[in-house]
Amino acid sequence: MAMTDVLALGRAGVDFYSLDYGEPLERASRFAKYVGGTTANVVVGGARLGLDCALVTRVGDDELGRFIVNYLTAEGVDTSNVRLDPRRKNGIVFGEVTPGKDSKFIFYRENAADLFLTQRDVPKRAIERTRVLLFTATALLKDPSRSATLRAASTARALGKTVVFNLDWRPALWSMPVRSRVRLYSEAIRNSDVLVGNDGEYAAATGVEGLERSLGAIKGLEEKVAVVTQGARGSTVVERGKRAFAQGFEVRLLKGLGGGDGFLSGFLFGSLRGWGLRASALFGNACGAIVVTGHACSESMPRLPQVVSFLKERGYHFDRSSGPSKD
Repeated sequence: MAMTDVLALGRAGVDFYSLDYGEPLERASRFAKYVGGTTANVVVGGARLGLDCALVTRVGDDELGRFIVNYLTAEGVDTSNVRLDPRRKNGIVFGEVTPGKDSKFIFYRENAADLFLTQRDVPKRAIERTRVLLFTATALLKDPSRSATLRAASTARALGKTVVFNLDWRPALWSMPVRSRVRLYSEAIRNSDVLVGNDGEYAAATGVEGLERSLGAIKGLEEKVAVVTQGARGSTVVERGKRAFAQGFEVRLLKGLGGGDGFLSGFLFGSLRGWGLRASALFGNACGAIVVTGHACSESMPRLPQVVSFLKERGYHFDRSSGPSKD
């Protein structure tokens, strides 16, 4: 049986993004519909770059759920472990679009199908045949998704897979006390090899403000890779006490959403191709920069030739065996 590059667990939903640019949500009346959700976005991005990606999640057994599955399948994502749930609904996001500014958005995730993922929904054989297991913090919000996700991460690590934890902090979705949240994040971190998040997400994961203090609060950090994303300011990779900085890219921002997902798809692509961590992060920065210039998240994920052209326009040489570097 063929190997999968990335097996991802977590959120797949529907995004409705405003077509009334500059209008707040209360005045927006026209929206475009896309497949969304951090995990879905990342596997679409990975598949477009050339990775073999598979998604494990639940979606509602309705028109929107079938819209999600059909889109992912058409993009080349393995959806054989996406379950249609007749009792749950799909998570929905409404987002406003104000060019040049970060977007405001509203989650509707009551009874969201992906949070009802069970351990039986995650076949061990799927974990055995992947190179990377990816999961996000949103999957930890409640059981049974929480237990299923943590069990999958533990199993993957025991099998020698690379486990990537997207810290994915969405404050509107968390209602538990800080201590409880940090305890969950800590367990997830313990079962991970690679951490990815921005300054605020590391603070949420540790309960400690300030990036240096947040990183210092992570037990066993010296045995992991920690990636800190900072949008146009670039990204930093911390490995065994050493740091590598990857330049960011200034672009004409249409919406702030999706940049982190684009980064992660690009970073995974480079890592799985055997590039160095800095080159992988630089490539991820380019992917994220492209995504925020488009209206969608999933639909704006770039393909490899687009990223290569983007980098070359900015003075970078691209080599398939080693990634981007300055000419």
